[in-house]
Amino acid sequence: AEWIGVPYRAGGDNKRGTDCSGLVSQLYNQVYNIRLSRSTDEQLKESNKVSRRNLREGDLVFFTSSASKKRVAHVGIYLKNGKFIHASTSKGVIVSS
Repeated sequence: AEWIGVPYRAGGDNKRGTDCSGLVSQLYNQVYNIRLSRSTDEQLKESNKVSRRNLREGDLVFFTSSASKKRVAHVGIYLKNGKFIHASTSKGVIVSS
């Protein structure tokens, strides 16, 4: 909850401003004491794929961009009940479903 409302900042990874992979990296370090890479591409490589119906709290969720269906462009952390936390370019850190 302490990250909600933090503004989006490309390359950022603190409460003055963060991007999606910076948020994931910081939260994983704080909550799970696990160090993840700082880029979305590297975080994808460090992850094991699970089906959407098997998502559990703390799993990373990755998204492709509309421009490039294959390249991962965004990451968030699954919470529960279909909701995830992420850093939106327009709204900053929010919970979405």
